[in-house]
Amino acid sequence: MNNNLATNIRAFRKERGLTQEKLAEVFGVTVGAVHKWEAGLSTPDLSLILEMADFFDTSLDVLIGFEARDNRIEVLADRLRKMAYVMDPDGPSEAEKALKKYPHNFAVVFECALMYGVYGINPNNKKYLRRSKELFEQSITLISQNSDPSINETIIYGQLAIISQLMGDTDEALAIYKTHNAGGMFDIRIGQLLANKGDYKQADEYLTQALVKQMGDRINLMTTKIKCYVGRGRFEEARALIDAGLKENAMYRKNNKPNALDKYDCFYLTALSYIELKSKDRKQAEECLNKAKSIALKFDADPDYDVKNLNFMGDAESIMLHDSLGKTCMEAIEKAIDYLKATDLERMWKTINKE
Repeated sequence: MNNNLATNIRAFRKERGLTQEKLAEVFGVTVGAVHKWEAGLSTPDLSLILEMADFFDTSLDVLIGFEARDNRIEVLADRLRKMAYVMDPDGPSEAEKALKKYPHNFAVVFECALMYGVYGINPNNKKYLRRSKELFEQSITLISQNSDPSINETIIYGQLAIISQLMGDTDEALAIYKTHNAGGMFDIRIGQLLANKGDYKQADEYLTQALVKQMGDRINLMTTKIKCYVGRGRFEEARALIDAGLKENAMYRKNNKPNALDKYDCFYLTALSYIELKSKDRKQAEECLNKAKSIALKFDADPDYDVKNLNFMGDAESIMLHDSLGKTCMEAIEKAIDYLKATDLERMWKTINKE
């Protein structure tokens, strides 16, 4: 909340055409006292404030300039979040006021935990980090109140692990990450901590799992993004993504043998063929489809879905890369054509596929 008493005394005095000396006479005080009021160096007694409100024909709220803040829980939580973003120096004191008012509210406790974590990072403030850890642990007990889909118990444990790292307790951080590693979401962090401890073999196992997951996610992202660009007629952006996808896939190849990425190359080349057709370059479109067919025939004759046969997979056990493009490369080409709904591309493919 704010008050503007000093500013308002000065404004009302000038509005009445009074000097500081005249106002001092009205209330039986020294000129120095009025100066201090208007400079915000001191505050009049309550009885004098009441007299001033009456003298200036205004209400006490208006004279003080009182502005009550909106302290509804959702507004308060948002205010705490914004204070943390800008590292407002009043953040910790506001957090403690909020915790006194709503000590058992999940949103408030969680935002305060985040705030203390942010304030504890730089410089490394162990007091703030301990407070952050305490509040994150408390927020787990209140998780049933949470209505934010972007937050769950695993996310909070991840925050706890980060705080443990910042406090220098690597073993505790590792234990938290490993215990709450749902869907491998902490594989990279676990790999980093293990590598820092010199356990490179175990670190590589976690990092390989993370790489496979990210490879699958990236391919899904790329193929869907290409679909969106093609569907919107943004062909140059689609072409750039296709080029990036083909180069990235090439980076993972160990040799010229069929591998788990061939289906994606077939998708990329089919999409590129469509773009070439739209650019009136039929010859180039045919070359792309013929290349896709060549890859498809080779892969489908000896399919290999195991990523362990790709580069950078370390000593990984067999991990299969699955997708929605179909079981074979031929299916992947046909699915791409079906999605594009291009009759001219479909006719071209039927001709090429008969050859």
